[in-house]
Amino acid sequence: MSFPRYPAYKDSGVEWLGEVPGHWSVCSLSYRYQIELGKMLDEKRITGEHLRPYLRNIDVQWGVINTDDLPEMDFQDDETERYALEVGDLLVCEGGEVGRAAIWKAPIAECYYQKALHRVRPRLPGSDIAGFLFFVLLAAASRGILSESAGKSTIAHLTAEVFRRYRFPFPPLAEQTAIATFLHYETDKIDALVADYRTLIELLQEKRQAVISHAVTKGLDSTVPMKDSGVEWLGEVPAHWGVVRLKFLATVQTGVAKGKDNSGKTVVDVAYLRVANVQNGYLDLAEVAMIEIPQEDLDRYLLRNGDVLMNEGGDNDKLGRGHIWGGEVSPCIHQNHVFAVRPIKLSSDWLNRVTGSSYAQFYFLSRSKQSTNLASISSTNIMELPVVLPPDIEQVVIGTFLDREISNLDSLITDAQDAITLLQERRTALISAAVTGKIDVRGLVEPEAA
Repeated sequence: MSFPRYPAYKDSGVEWLGEVPGHWSVCSLSYRYQIELGKMLDEKRITGEHLRPYLRNIDVQWGVINTDDLPEMDFQDDETERYALEVGDLLVCEGGEVGRAAIWKAPIAECYYQKALHRVRPRLPGSDIAGFLFFVLLAAASRGILSESAGKSTIAHLTAEVFRRYRFPFPPLAEQTAIATFLHYETDKIDALVADYRTLIELLQEKRQAVISHAVTKGLDSTVPMKDSGVEWLGEVPAHWGVVRLKFLATVQTGVAKGKDNSGKTVVDVAYLRVANVQNGYLDLAEVAMIEIPQEDLDRYLLRNGDVLMNEGGDNDKLGRGHIWGGEVSPCIHQNHVFAVRPIKLSSDWLNRVTGSSYAQFYFLSRSKQSTNLASISSTNIMELPVVLPPDIEQVVIGTFLDREISNLDSLITDAQDAITLLQERRTALISAAVTGKIDVRGLVEPEAA
């Protein structure tokens, strides 16, 4: 869809804005808005007679404010007016993802805010609306404008002094309202489509996993006799299949730990595979680290073609994930958090399919050591994995079937991911074009309060 342009433009004097409509104003934010940081968190004031809820940086995401289980702090009566939030206030993150913003719509009756947030409020009531400025900040953030002057420390900060000096475009109030209304309508439509595609991706990924798991545990012929596998959570398998613990079919090679003292030893530099390199079903070799190890230890840790790489742990989704090593980098060793399982009495392809199935992932998770959001599994437990073993020719047939089915599903997933990327690019471009006046959206939607 094409949009009309304004009849006349002028140079804004701001590089990222370019030309803006001739009747718009361009000025420092402080000229139109009051910008105030919130109350400094004081651990001594988390008890008292005047406890009131307050927002933190983390509670403010783009367009969304979390008010569930807010912390409380003692705000004295003479502080309440200074730090109280009013409907229509724009809250802007001072640190972290600087400039991230959302509008306060009073989901709770009384609320205050912490120093990590800027409260942005029009100087003259009825002169400007936060809905328009919110989209201006989105456009600026998408271009990296706000982060450019946010400091070079470990955590970026957008100080009030710097924020106040930013020059932004300001149409007349009626146009601000029209633009904000238009963008809310259009971005809501795009966001709904993105949500639909994400749901589709989740369903396709679930189907992908189900296809793999069914094929490697039940086979492709639904008419063959079945037998109890002897493993409660595995259930029945085809009667002519075997179920053998991995330790009778393969060996496991543990990797090298960093930080060893190599003083007095002859050392070599060698490529070093880490957990980040071993993804679910593929290897990410864009960045492969190097490590110095004793020459005498090189053969002990070398990867060999056909090794099935498996991660020791991390987040639950990393547990046991892996892929087959095909000698992509030579020589190459692996860190101690990556196992190299070396097949002896089965093919690497079949072992990789089994370890990537739902039943194997369930086994790894049930045998893992758990901590907060993290899990790890030992090489001993990995080698106790019950491996389903069809005859060799059937393994090949199942593998060919899975290659075809997974390729089709992966193609659909990629198409959906590409569609999301295009929609998000359109969303960003539409916002930028509207708030900088490159398109004229007046009259395209009925004006509403924004």
